[in-house]
Amino acid sequence: MTNAQERKAQERQARRRRIQEAARTVFTERGYAGASIELIARAAQLSVGAIYLYFRSKEDLYVSLIEDTLTMFDVEMAQIREHAEVSNRLRDTWSVLVRWAEKDPEGPRILRLLAQPVIRPQLSDEVVSAVSAGIGRVQDHIGACVADGIHAGLYRQINARDIADLHGRCFSVASTPPRCTRTSGSATSRSRCARIARSS
Repeated sequence: MTNAQERKAQERQARRRRIQEAARTVFTERGYAGASIELIARAAQLSVGAIYLYFRSKEDLYVSLIEDTLTMFDVEMAQIREHAEVSNRLRDTWSVLVRWAEKDPEGPRILRLLAQPVIRPQLSDEVVSAVSAGIGRVQDHIGACVADGIHAGLYRQINARDIADLHGRCFSVASTPPRCTRTSGSATSRSRCARIARSS
């Protein structure tokens, strides 16, 4: 890639982040329903047409806001696997998600929106690719924590990836993710999560 191409790519990325920052403010202040591309363009000091150069729709822009969060999860969960005791890894990894959901209620709403099939046509390939890769990395970390526990004799022999997928479903269906405890719950996924993902 030439210097001119690199500069152009950097400028595009900076403009994209500028739009995302403006969108985050608008969504926070007005909620998803009250936000519009027009309001976001005004906050970003750009034209409406400029927004559509980067994002296909309001839904596309909204979902893109979780990209940085997923990157942060990747870093934090990798550190947990490197430094935490095996018996604490799954609990600590889940705690990262719980703290985030408590601090940023828009995050779980974005995940629930992603679960709706009618939303996919509103999303660009760029956003879908980035978010899917980020979610995949989170599931990989959770699965690795389960596998570590199996190898250490803490958990019974189970499919670690299935448990990672279960955690993802637990996390996305609630406004704040259920804590993995042994308390009873009405949801099947909640009780299964509690039985399998035991902490020390």
